[in-house]
Amino acid sequence: RYEITDAGKQVLSQSKEIISKTAGYGAAVTLVKEISQLTPDIIKSGAWREARFRPYNVRVPGETIYPGKIHPYRRLMDRMRRIMLEMGFTEIKGEIIQSSFWNFDALFQPQDHPAREMQDTFYLSTKAEIPDYRAVKEIHERGGGIGSTGWGGVWDPEIARQEVLRTHTTAITIKYLADNPQPPVKAFCIDRVYRREAIDATHTPEFEQLEGVVMDRGVTFSNLLGILKEFYSKMGFEEVRFRPGYFPYTEPSVEPEVWIDGLGWVELGGAGVFRREVTAPFGIEHPVLAWGLGVSRLAMLRLGLKDLRLLYQPDIGWLRDTPVSVFRGV
Repeated sequence: RYEITDAGKQVLSQSKEIISKTAGYGAAVTLVKEISQLTPDIIKSGAWREARFRPYNVRVPGETIYPGKIHPYRRLMDRMRRIMLEMGFTEIKGEIIQSSFWNFDALFQPQDHPAREMQDTFYLSTKAEIPDYRAVKEIHERGGGIGSTGWGGVWDPEIARQEVLRTHTTAITIKYLADNPQPPVKAFCIDRVYRREAIDATHTPEFEQLEGVVMDRGVTFSNLLGILKEFYSKMGFEEVRFRPGYFPYTEPSVEPEVWIDGLGWVELGGAGVFRREVTAPFGIEHPVLAWGLGVSRLAMLRLGLKDLRLLYQPDIGWLRDTPVSVFRGV
């Protein structure tokens, strides 16, 4: 706290030259009126000629201004969207509520697969209309005559009609491929998916996922690795590597990893070539390269977060303090 002394009050109460008692040097103090702001009246009257202007101190901290800006998480997704468009992909969208047919069966996931259990999936009480399922049923039960043995058992169309909150955006891309079975196809989807997860610093029941597919004559697994490396490079990750992985609907499969200083190699998604059991029932005759990544995990790395929940909470302090330049050069 700062308070004016009695001596100071005495100085302010006088308009003539006085001797300062507080300075201790016997110096004379003259009260002079200073102008801090030039006004039209001062200019018109000519008073500015005799006036003393208060100097402008550039070292005095100014008032903090918080400009409007796009949410950091949204900026990241917009950046990813621009990269995909620059690479020649078409953005696609789909419904949040999907039938189990498109969410699971079309991707050659068996109807007793653990991912379909209530612990992982939000099931609705409603049923959906599904397309002609005979080819999918044949693939699941007997392999569809493409050299596969299928899963065996009896494939139940009533299970396929159960509606769910989509657990991945692959439900959107497989339907898009079924509607567009002729090459070339380059499509991607950035959207929200839902899974029954306990909420903690690294898990939420809803999160964003980026899905991409390429279908064309002669594309190979090497093309897939090249696309992924290019994407992650554009996102600012200089070191990218791949290690073998397993997913029910791709073979071969890999998990891309990027090097993060202080963390080491971090896995950022899954990728592979769609199995023939996935593409054959829909008349797709050419290879399909596919991958997906969790956008929120990438956001945590880019923004330096340790708690995923901060991306979805209206923390004004964090939003103000996160600079726009965090994505500069990425």
